Amino acid sequence: MKQYESEEERLQNPSRTAPETPPSSSPIPRARSPFYALTFPNYRLFFVGQSVSVIGTWMQMVAQNWLVWELTRRAGWLGIVSGANAIPYILFSVWGGKVADRYSRRDILVVTQIAATALAILLTLLTFGVWTPVQAWHLAVLAGFSGVVNAFNLPAQQAFVNDIIEEKEALGNAIALNSLRFNGARFVGPMLAGIVLVKWGAGACFLLNAISFLAVIASLLKMKLPPFEPVSRDLSIHEGVTYILNHKPTLRNVLLMASGAMFVWSASTLYPVIATLFKLRERGYSWMTSANGVGAMLCGFLLASVFEAIPTRTRVYFGAALFGCAVLLVSFATSFPVVLALLTVSGFGMILCAASSNTAVQQEVPSHLRGRVMAVYSLAFQGVMPFGGLAAGFMADHLSAPIALRINASIFLGITLLLFVWSKHEQKSQFS
Repeated sequence: MKQYESEEERLQNPSRTAPETPPSSSPIPRARSPFYALTFPNYRLFFVGQSVSVIGTWMQMVAQNWLVWELTRRAGWLGIVSGANAIPYILFSVWGGKVADRYSRRDILVVTQIAATALAILLTLLTFGVWTPVQAWHLAVLAGFSGVVNAFNLPAQQAFVNDIIEEKEALGNAIALNSLRFNGARFVGPMLAGIVLVKWGAGACFLLNAISFLAVIASLLKMKLPPFEPVSRDLSIHEGVTYILNHKPTLRNVLLMASGAMFVWSASTLYPVIATLFKLRERGYSWMTSANGVGAMLCGFLLASVFEAIPTRTRVYFGAALFGCAVLLVSFATSFPVVLALLTVSGFGMILCAASSNTAVQQEVPSHLRGRVMAVYSLAFQGVMPFGGLAAGFMADHLSAPIALRINASIFLGITLLLFVWSKHEQKSQFS
């Protein structure tokens, strides 16, 4: 196989980038069970620690959105708080990708989890009125600091999965299990948040989230990892961006994630408004988030098992279409059980699209670029979604929540169709 003499030549020819292991004529061995990646001790520690922490994170997200709604009764403020972490995330996430390629990813994750714990404790004290009664702008400011933390945490976390999987063919299984873990928490967290909100208020949810970060820190410190080997030369984010622009499948995945984050993932910002329309308040809101999590959790399990045989591109675009259609139908629903059923379907499509897209990108990107490419990929999702929440909130204020959902879902479905047609056209060109 041809070896490139310089990094510049490699980047100019991304489609011919040499894989990290020589190709084989035999098929890649598949995971032996849906939980195959858990046989690796480091990944098992990561999975358990993150499972506890993400439950706490979902409790905080539900409690924070409900607290903002209770304080302001304006959908626009839900969008403001959702969008408050966008600017610092955009400013620092590219740097976060460079840091993830330069320093130990485990050390980065430990530091970011400590910082997240401090923010959750501060939010707890404000909510309990230790210094002054909590106000919506307090939540917006803390969301901004959370954006800085996530800018360093997410690229390192995305790349760290590769560090703790001993057999690279199990990467897809590990990412599917990550989705199962995340969305299992998406079901359990809001359910617990609904109970805690009613009995003890939002402050108790924030306190439980702060405690949950200790599980992640303990699991990271317990891992046995070889010394981290950083890239020896100066790093430039331009290399990651160049790879994405020249590698069309990755570029389409980034564009799909960005449009999804802008127009349909941000629909969750309006859940408190929709729950209020059905006169169900906190419990209705937590049920909506849990229903979304049930569908996502089911998809995560199927991705780790039977869906692995389905071509990745099929999973990505079918999942995107299913997600967009379900959100569109929510905007027409007149019965709350129908809303819950549609949110279950939307959660299924959301993870089918997102997890399959993440797997495709991570399997294709060269190791020395992984931190920077995943920083851009994460930026397309995490950096854009708060702006989508901001726009959805203001549309709901001036039009209505159902109309805002209708407009956003229609735009996303149109973009998904265009990207799919582009993909099919490129495939035909390669075989013509």
